[in-house]
Amino acid sequence: MAVDDTTRHRTTLQYIRMDRSVRDAVRLLAQPGTDALVVIDGRREGEGAIIGLVTERDVFRALTVRGLDTLDALVWTLAKDDFATVAVESGPAERLAAFCAHRTDQIAVMDGFALRSVQSIWDCLALPPGQTAAAAP
Repeated sequence: MAVDDTTRHRTTLQYIRMDRSVRDAVRLLAQPGTDALVVIDGRREGEGAIIGLVTERDVFRALTVRGLDTLDALVWTLAKDDFATVAVESGPAERLAAFCAHRTDQIAVMDGFALRSVQSIWDCLALPPGQTAAAAP
């Protein structure tokens, strides 16, 4: 679990294996504080290659297009592998610019190649002016 230094708000990275169903993803996304799931190709949570991110919005869009059969599909079929990223040391203005440029609700906060957190646009807007949002390792 990472703690954001500026807001003292806990950002828990939630992982799901790529061989799990969208229905399983929905159960995890329903947990408080979970804005996105990191889809991985690995045996255990937090291990393995990152396949992409899945959000509630991705699930709702797929349900709209494909119907309820979406819930029985494998979660990797919904994972976005071209998700927006920002550096861990980037400030609120840079993060907000990334949200706008990518027209997304979530961005991945990276420390080099390490994923530190997934932030929603609301996390970015909650920061006091003039502060940066560097996540603690």
